[in-house]
Amino acid sequence: MATTKPAGKSGSSARELCCEIMTQAESGPQYLDQILERRLVRSALSAKDRALVTAIANGTVRMRSRLDTEIEQHYREGYATARPLLRNVLRTALFQLRYMDRIPEYAAINEAVEIARRRFGDRMSQFCNALLRNAQRTPLEWPPNEELAAARDFQSLGRSLSFPEWLMRRWIERLGAAETLALAEAFNRVPDITMRVVRPQANLQTFLNEAERAGLELRPLEGLPDFFVLPHMDQIGDFAPFKNGLCTVQDGSGGLVTYLAAPVSGESVIDLCAAPGGKAMHLAEKVAPTKVLAVDIDEARIQMLAEGAGRLDLAVETAVGDACTFSATPADLVVVDAPCSGLGVLGKRSDLRWRRKQGEIAQLAQLQKRILTNAASLVRAGGRLIYSTCTTEPEENDAMVSLFMENHPEFALEPAHQFVDARFCDDKGFVRTFPHRHGIDGSFAARLKKTQ
Repeated sequence: MATTKPAGKSGSSARELCCEIMTQAESGPQYLDQILERRLVRSALSAKDRALVTAIANGTVRMRSRLDTEIEQHYREGYATARPLLRNVLRTALFQLRYMDRIPEYAAINEAVEIARRRFGDRMSQFCNALLRNAQRTPLEWPPNEELAAARDFQSLGRSLSFPEWLMRRWIERLGAAETLALAEAFNRVPDITMRVVRPQANLQTFLNEAERAGLELRPLEGLPDFFVLPHMDQIGDFAPFKNGLCTVQDGSGGLVTYLAAPVSGESVIDLCAAPGGKAMHLAEKVAPTKVLAVDIDEARIQMLAEGAGRLDLAVETAVGDACTFSATPADLVVVDAPCSGLGVLGKRSDLRWRRKQGEIAQLAQLQKRILTNAASLVRAGGRLIYSTCTTEPEENDAMVSLFMENHPEFALEPAHQFVDARFCDDKGFVRTFPHRHGIDGSFAARLKKTQ
């Protein structure tokens, strides 16, 4: 998993901040990406160093279990009880040794040793130097993942691929070994950036011209018009079309929800779990001049959604409300992008794999059931309900739709392939995507028509 981050001299302040951010994320309720955004904005680091911190932090957290297993071979005893900041100093250094091929090995080790000296004293810095140089000389030899999967050694497989043991067991039992290995490896790659062109009829050519001028290598997403993949871009905010509202960052799986809904100008739309707003804004383009009503329980996130819609000059009306109880005049289209386990976006949410617990899936399914029950009352007769998630787990997807239809016989499933490219659809009539198959986030979506 070698990164393509640019090489260059970066002071230990950047790596030290990286270790502090990771330690803070481990000990508090906020996710790593939230802390990174807040701390980096306040830092005096250059754009290059901010990109370096982001790459090291996300990569190290993503590969934490594999890194820890190797460090333990050299630490011998007491690593599990070592100070959290010290563990992250060692993890980040080893991550650079193993995965960042443009950073010289001596630089990764020396910076870690210097951080250890400042934070823990000379004795610990000498210990870190010896450990990391031992790791440099004698990398841990891992058995092939195929052998671990065949032996159903879920613990060792989880360490090797850097996933929780319960998730390895769950995926292999449902998907089989080959699919699980491919899925895990896709989640362990540095994610690309996907951009959607806003109002493509007017803006597509300008977007393409500006991308060429900026030297960006764009790749269109097959089956998803107006979506383009960028292998890497450190400062998306400096890209002129982004600053001018000609494009927005959105994964292709989010676009599939809009294509499945197939909204037309003048229709009324309620997006019940709208923040951060990518789907609501895409829908707003399609139904203009009608406004989309975007609802979310989080006031701060609703404010961010409103600001995003303003940047793109899209007509979105916002409301703070609980999707389980929100009431309004029934609409032509109701979209429920439900709160879920997020197990389809583990590549982008680097610490989610370590935070999510197996028992939470059933708890989330209960919440999804309550939201769908309320959403049903917000759809007018002849209208449609779109249910989507960013997870791969059947309890939150197929089983949820089946349960809903049992309790709401007035709704009928409309096959997804009638509205979106068949490559993204399964034989049950659902949108279902996996990163290793489709090159986009793992996701699920169903289109349900209210027949009476």
